[in-house]
Amino acid sequence: MYKKIKNNKKKLQNYAHQIIPGLSGLLGKRPEMYLPGGKWPTYYSKAKGINIWDLNGKKYLDFTMVGIGTSVLGYADEDINNRAIKVLKSGSMTTLNPPEDIELAEELLKIHKWAGSVKFCRTGGETMSIAARLSRAYTKKDKILFCGYHGWHDWYLSANLSSKKKIK
Repeated sequence: MYKKIKNNKKKLQNYAHQIIPGLSGLLGKRPEMYLPGGKWPTYYSKAKGINIWDLNGKKYLDFTMVGIGTSVLGYADEDINNRAIKVLKSGSMTTLNPPEDIELAEELLKIHKWAGSVKFCRTGGETMSIAARLSRAYTKKDKILFCGYHGWHDWYLSANLSSKKKIK
Protein backbone atom coordinates (compact mmCIF):
# COMPACT_ATOMS: atom_id res chain seq x y z
CA MET A 1 0.00 0.00 0.00
CA TYR A 2 2.79 2.45 0.94
CA LYS A 3 4.38 2.33 -2.52
CA LYS A 4 1.02 3.14 -4.15
CA ILE A 5 0.32 6.24 -2.04
CA LYS A 6 3.78 7.48 -0.96
CA ASN A 7 3.54 10.59 -3.16
CA ASN A 8 0.10 11.62 -1.85
CA LYS A 9 0.65 13.35 1.51
CA LYS A 10 -3.01 13.23 2.62
CA LYS A 11 -3.57 9.56 1.73
CA LEU A 12 -0.24 8.61 3.28
CA GLN A 13 -1.09 10.33 6.57
CA ASN A 14 -4.60 8.80 6.67
CA TYR A 15 -3.16 5.35 6.03
CA ALA A 16 -0.45 5.88 8.65
CA HIS A 17 -3.14 6.68 11.25
CA GLN A 18 -4.57 3.20 10.63
CA ILE A 19 -1.34 1.28 11.19
CA ILE A 20 0.82 3.55 13.43
CA PRO A 21 -1.03 4.73 16.57
CA GLY A 22 -0.34 8.42 17.14
CA LEU A 23 1.83 8.50 14.01
CA SER A 24 5.00 8.33 16.06
CA GLY A 25 7.08 6.22 18.36
CA LEU A 26 7.77 6.78 22.03
CA LEU A 27 10.08 9.75 21.48
CA GLY A 28 8.31 11.16 18.45
CA LYS A 29 6.05 14.17 18.56
CA ARG A 30 2.54 13.98 17.20
CA PRO A 31 2.02 16.52 14.41
CA GLU A 32 -1.32 17.71 15.82
CA MET A 33 0.58 19.04 18.85
CA TYR A 34 1.98 21.79 16.63
CA LEU A 35 -0.84 22.51 14.21
CA PRO A 36 -4.21 20.71 14.48
CA GLY A 37 -6.19 19.53 11.49
CA GLY A 38 -3.39 17.78 9.65
CA LYS A 39 -1.69 21.04 8.68
CA TRP A 40 1.70 20.36 10.31
CA PRO A 41 3.67 17.85 8.23
CA THR A 42 3.86 14.32 9.55
CA TYR A 43 6.69 13.24 7.29
CA TYR A 44 9.65 15.04 5.79
CA SER A 45 11.54 14.73 2.53
CA LYS A 46 14.63 16.73 3.55
CA ALA A 47 16.15 18.43 6.59
CA LYS A 48 19.03 20.93 6.57
CA GLY A 49 20.16 23.35 9.27
CA ILE A 50 17.01 24.53 11.06
CA ASN A 51 14.64 23.73 8.21
CA ILE A 52 12.59 20.74 7.13
CA TRP A 53 10.72 20.14 3.90
CA ASP A 54 7.46 18.20 3.74
CA LEU A 55 6.67 15.59 1.10
CA ASN A 56 5.35 18.31 -1.22
CA GLY A 57 8.61 20.29 -0.98
CA LYS A 58 7.19 23.03 1.27
CA LYS A 59 9.90 24.47 3.57
CA TYR A 60 9.30 24.90 7.33
CA LEU A 61 11.33 26.27 10.19
CA ASP A 62 11.60 23.26 12.49
CA PHE A 63 11.02 24.81 15.88
CA THR A 64 10.86 21.36 17.47
CA MET A 65 14.50 20.63 16.52
CA VAL A 66 14.85 16.88 16.82
CA GLY A 67 11.92 16.59 19.20
CA ILE A 68 13.73 16.66 22.53
CA GLY A 69 16.10 19.45 23.41
CA THR A 70 18.06 21.28 20.75
CA SER A 71 20.46 20.33 18.04
CA VAL A 72 23.34 22.79 18.12
CA LEU A 73 24.60 22.00 14.64
CA GLY A 74 21.21 21.62 12.96
CA TYR A 75 20.30 18.92 10.49
CA ALA A 76 22.64 17.54 7.82
CA ASP A 77 25.80 19.31 9.00
CA GLU A 78 28.43 18.66 6.29
CA ASP A 79 31.29 17.78 8.68
CA ILE A 80 29.12 15.42 10.72
CA ASN A 81 27.58 13.82 7.62
CA ASN A 82 30.97 13.24 5.98
CA ARG A 83 32.42 11.68 9.13
CA ALA A 84 29.33 9.51 9.66
CA ILE A 85 29.45 8.27 6.06
CA LYS A 86 33.16 7.43 6.43
CA VAL A 87 32.48 5.47 9.62
CA LEU A 88 29.47 3.66 8.10
CA LYS A 89 31.55 2.60 5.11
CA SER A 90 34.16 1.06 7.44
CA GLY A 91 31.47 -1.04 9.14
CA SER A 92 28.81 -0.31 11.70
CA MET A 93 26.98 -2.10 14.49
CA THR A 94 29.86 -4.46 15.16
CA THR A 95 30.38 -6.33 18.39
CA LEU A 96 33.82 -4.73 18.76
CA ASN A 97 34.42 -1.12 19.71
CA PRO A 98 35.99 1.41 17.35
CA PRO A 99 39.34 2.89 18.44
CA GLU A 100 37.79 6.38 18.28
CA ASP A 101 36.09 5.50 21.58
CA ILE A 102 39.45 6.16 23.24
CA GLU A 103 39.82 9.58 21.61
CA LEU A 104 36.28 10.53 22.64
CA ALA A 105 36.91 9.30 26.20
CA GLU A 106 40.03 11.48 26.39
CA GLU A 107 38.10 14.54 25.19
CA LEU A 108 35.29 13.92 27.67
CA LEU A 109 37.78 13.56 30.53
CA LYS A 110 39.42 16.86 29.53
CA ILE A 111 36.05 18.58 29.75
CA HIS A 112 34.96 16.79 32.94
CA LYS A 113 38.13 16.81 35.01
CA TRP A 114 36.26 15.44 38.04
CA ALA A 115 35.51 12.17 36.24
CA GLY A 116 38.01 9.36 36.54
CA SER A 117 36.63 7.29 33.69
CA VAL A 118 34.02 7.17 30.94
CA LYS A 119 31.13 4.75 30.40
CA PHE A 120 29.49 4.67 26.95
CA CYS A 121 25.82 3.83 26.47
CA ARG A 122 23.69 3.37 23.37
CA THR A 123 20.39 4.86 24.54
CA GLY A 124 18.92 7.17 27.17
CA GLY A 125 17.15 4.23 28.80
CA GLU A 126 20.38 2.27 29.00
CA THR A 127 22.12 5.34 30.41
CA MET A 128 19.52 5.73 33.16
CA SER A 129 19.67 2.02 34.01
CA ILE A 130 23.46 2.10 34.31
CA ALA A 131 23.32 5.31 36.37
CA ALA A 132 20.82 3.71 38.75
CA ARG A 133 22.93 0.56 39.03
CA LEU A 134 26.17 2.50 39.64
CA SER A 135 24.49 4.77 42.19
CA ARG A 136 23.17 1.81 44.15
CA ALA A 137 26.53 0.03 44.04
CA TYR A 138 28.48 3.12 45.12
CA THR A 139 26.14 4.24 47.92
CA LYS A 140 25.06 0.74 49.04
CA LYS A 141 21.49 2.11 49.11
CA ASP A 142 18.39 0.90 47.27
CA LYS A 143 16.53 4.19 46.93
CA ILE A 144 17.40 6.83 44.35
CA LEU A 145 16.16 10.41 44.35
CA PHE A 146 15.18 11.61 40.87
CA CYS A 147 14.52 15.18 39.84
CA GLY A 148 14.08 16.96 36.54
CA TYR A 149 14.03 15.06 33.28
CA HIS A 150 14.49 11.31 33.65
CA GLY A 151 14.02 10.04 30.13
CA TRP A 152 10.94 8.58 28.53
CA HIS A 153 11.18 5.02 29.80
CA ASP A 154 8.34 3.91 32.06
CA TRP A 155 10.80 3.10 34.85
CA TYR A 156 11.75 6.78 35.15
CA LEU A 157 8.58 8.46 33.95
CA SER A 158 6.80 7.53 37.17
CA ALA A 159 9.21 9.74 39.09
CA ASN A 160 7.46 12.77 37.57
CA LEU A 161 3.98 11.76 38.72
CA SER A 162 2.47 13.35 41.79
CA SER A 163 -0.20 10.66 42.30
CA LYS A 164 -1.14 7.17 41.17
CA LYS A 165 -4.32 8.59 39.62
CA LYS A 166 -2.25 10.17 36.85
CA ILE A 167 -0.98 6.80 35.62
CA LYS A 168 -3.09 5.75 32.63
